[in-house]
Amino acid sequence: MADRVLCAAAAAALVAVPKDRRPSVTVGFDGFIDNIIDVVAKRTDATTYSSMATIAELGGRITAAAGHSANFELVVKQSKIGGNGPIMANALCSYDYAVTAVGVLGDGAVDPVFKPLADRATKTISLGGAATTDALEFSDGKIMLGKLRPMDKVTYATLVERLGIDGLKSLMRQADAIAMVNWTMTMGMTEIWRRLAAEVFPGLRQDRPLIFVDLADPAKRTLADLRAAFAALKELQCHADVLLGMNGAELRQVLTALGVEVPVAEPEWEASRRGCELVQQHLGISWAMCHLVKSAACAWGDSLKRKAGSVGADGFFEPKPKITTGAGDHFNAGFVAALLAGIDPTHALLIGGATSGYYVRTAVSPSREQVVEFLKQNAG
Repeated sequence: MADRVLCAAAAAALVAVPKDRRPSVTVGFDGFIDNIIDVVAKRTDATTYSSMATIAELGGRITAAAGHSANFELVVKQSKIGGNGPIMANALCSYDYAVTAVGVLGDGAVDPVFKPLADRATKTISLGGAATTDALEFSDGKIMLGKLRPMDKVTYATLVERLGIDGLKSLMRQADAIAMVNWTMTMGMTEIWRRLAAEVFPGLRQDRPLIFVDLADPAKRTLADLRAAFAALKELQCHADVLLGMNGAELRQVLTALGVEVPVAEPEWEASRRGCELVQQHLGISWAMCHLVKSAACAWGDSLKRKAGSVGADGFFEPKPKITTGAGDHFNAGFVAALLAGIDPTHALLIGGATSGYYVRTAVSPSREQVVEFLKQNAG
């Protein structure tokens, strides 16, 4: 578990941030409606059923249907906000940051699923109808069935069509940080990064905003695609401080794509700390960060604010989480929020972990005050 002294220091750092300080963050560009679903095993009447308990049970039923046919009843228990962008944006709203949420959030009007986000965000911009994910839930895991066609609307051309080039420049000019997440499912993201670097950011602003990017499990994308994304990030780095956020699997995939040996060390965050150093140095970006289930690490390059360095820290593991979907997005939100508040990277890791830790225990995006209390409780 997280070090008590570090928890106390992180809590104090967050308390010290003026309450009226509201950094502006633009977050885009995906959007999913997540349907949480039971697969019916046996139905006894119109309102009563038992659900399949395990993925193996469903697998057995499917296998038995080979050469025949089968009918499976799906019961939607809940429809909720989904997508890396909307979940991260929602978490930043809980910090009381000024958030502009951009994505496929509804065709015409914002879909009712995203209304809570729209009510809290400073501005919401929809690029089209939302994608959907049907999450079949079992005691031993989930099967996620994605319908991604609406994500085809997430392109540079759509952004220009929706906002105009002047509107797009204004969007990128006013934000203290810009998060562009879910690269894997956003086939147009590499072009967005490249065109922003070539056509929007040159001469746009005197400062260097923070640009946070998240790959979101690039295993299904080709090596050529991944390397093209790396090249685009280097182009963005000319105009901004790029922060690449990863989980453990993504860190290994990035290192492999870079042709770099994956470090092995104990504790787990030490291997990730070394891996983040390698990613930061090979890509030439400002930041590389990795969040794991039980810990996290990050590395940064030389800047006007601090000399190059790296750090790792244990986190807030919960063996019986109430929710796991969105845990990484909450870590990302807390970490970015802390950096924008000028908080030390070590404490930012703890704040990211506490934001995620609170969320997985409650299924609620925590406020700044709730994160402080969570840290204090873990400081003993």
